[in-house]
Amino acid sequence: MRRPGTITLRTALSERLRYNVLMLCETFAAGRFQCNCSIVADPATREAIVIDPGGETARIAAIVRANDLIVTAIVHTHAHLDHIYETAAVKQAHGGSVCLHPGDRPLYDAAAVQAAMFGWAPPTMTAVERWLADGDTLRFGAHGALVVHTPGHTPGSVCFEIATPGERTRVFAGDTLFRRSVGRTDLPGGDAGQLRQSIKDKLYTRDLDALVIPGHGPSTTLGDEARANPFVRAA
Repeated sequence: MRRPGTITLRTALSERLRYNVLMLCETFAAGRFQCNCSIVADPATREAIVIDPGGETARIAAIVRANDLIVTAIVHTHAHLDHIYETAAVKQAHGGSVCLHPGDRPLYDAAAVQAAMFGWAPPTMTAVERWLADGDTLRFGAHGALVVHTPGHTPGSVCFEIATPGERTRVFAGDTLFRRSVGRTDLPGGDAGQLRQSIKDKLYTRDLDALVIPGHGPSTTLGDEARANPFVRAA
């Protein structure tokens, strides 16, 4: 049963096909820290990527099953625990290559240590199968997610830009950029100066109309943050 006024993902997919809208995107808060997990798919081929599976494996599975999706990649904006906690479970259930920037390999390998810091049970881990580099493109159907390396929150933090003709560009920013805020830099590997430089040089120089889906909290746009973010504004 669904709440009145809500739209199931299958219905949304059908509407997109009818009106020739070219990409499916579902984002929801997952896990104890309410990390934004996203499933992005090509409605024609049903190929999909899962971004930052920090929890809600049952919800991910329901979306995949309901829409006959083929998970081709499980990708991470960075390797903090709340963004990787259910990676192995999603991999086991749906397949897909596990992808991460090598700058965050030490964090990924120390997932059990991260869990102990919060009193969590150590997560089951699975090997990274593709190490990402700035400028790589992750293909799913006719679409691609461009890897933009944005170190600062962590050494291997990346954003994923998906620019589809006829649709608004989306930037999955992880914990690099939030609505009116930026990622913390007081954890191991954080660098405040590097974070500011990444945002100015790698994000504010892109399409300012792009929708930003951050790692936590509400969406925003690059233009709104370039003008009004109290921590980092465009030069």
